[in-house]
Amino acid sequence: MSNEKFDFGAMLDDQLKGIKRTYKFGKAFNDDKSIVRPTKPAAPAAAENTTLKAAWEAGAPVSGLVEKERKGGFEVSVAGERAFCPFSQIDKFRKDPSEYLSRKFDFLITEYSRDERGLNVVVSRRALIGLEEAAMKEALLNELTEGETVGGTITRVMDFGAFCDLGGAEGLIPAREVAWERVDDLNTVLKPGDAVTVKVLHIDRESGKITLSRKECLTRVFKKSPEETAAEENAAAVAAWMEEAKRKNAKVGSMAAVFDGLQIASSGVRQTGAKGGKSNE
Repeated sequence: MSNEKFDFGAMLDDQLKGIKRTYKFGKAFNDDKSIVRPTKPAAPAAAENTTLKAAWEAGAPVSGLVEKERKGGFEVSVAGERAFCPFSQIDKFRKDPSEYLSRKFDFLITEYSRDERGLNVVVSRRALIGLEEAAMKEALLNELTEGETVGGTITRVMDFGAFCDLGGAEGLIPAREVAWERVDDLNTVLKPGDAVTVKVLHIDRESGKITLSRKECLTRVFKKSPEETAAEENAAAVAAWMEEAKRKNAKVGSMAAVFDGLQIASSGVRQTGAKGGKSNE
C-alpha cells in the first residue's frame, strides 16, 4: 500500500476545471443584517377607459349593473370596468341590498384614477338623484303658488310633522296642520306612501322650503261645549221618560181619557169637548 496521502480537494478542483459558472447567488443580507426581499417587477400601467374618463370629466351619468355586495358597498359593472359604489351612495335612504342586486341604474362617477393595481372607479347613484331632484324642485317652485291645493305622497313621518312629496320637491306638514283636532302620535293618522291633498301655506324660494296644511283640506268638525253636551243628554233623558210614561198610561183604561182636552190656562183649568160646550172657570 502506498503511503502517499490522497488530496481530495485537488481532485475536486481538477473536475471543476473547464466548467463555466453561469449562476450567481444574490446578496442574502443587507448591510443592517436584514433579509434581502426580492422585488416584484412593476405591473404594466392600466389602460385608460375613454368612455368612463370622458363621463367623469363631463359629469355625465353612466349606466351600471349592480352585480354583488361586498365590504362597504356594491360592485358595479360600468362600461366594461368594475366600479365601487358605497352603501351610503346607492340611494337617499338605505334599503335591503336585495333591492339593488342584478339591477341597472344610472350613476355619476365621483372618482377616476389609476395605480399599479389598475383603474379605480367610484360611482354614486345618490349624487345623481340629488341633481335630478334639485332640477325638479326648481321647476316646481316656479309653478307653485301659495294658497293652491295640490296632491302629494307622504314620505316620512316625524314627531314635529310629516314630509310630503309634491312630485319633485318635498314640503313639510307641521304637526299642528295635520288635523283640526290635536294628534299626539302622527303615525296613527299618516304613514309613508299615503296619498294626501294639501294646501300650500308658504313658499320660501330662497331656502326652497315649502309649508303645507292637510287640515285645511278636511271638513272641520266643531266640538260641542260641555254645556251643550249636558243639555242634549238631559233632553234625551226627558224624551225617554215621557215615552215610558206614555207607554204605561196607555194601560190605565178610561182614566186616561179624563185628561183628554185639558188645557192649562192662566185663569185655571178649562175643559173643551164636544158635549155642552161649557167651561168651568
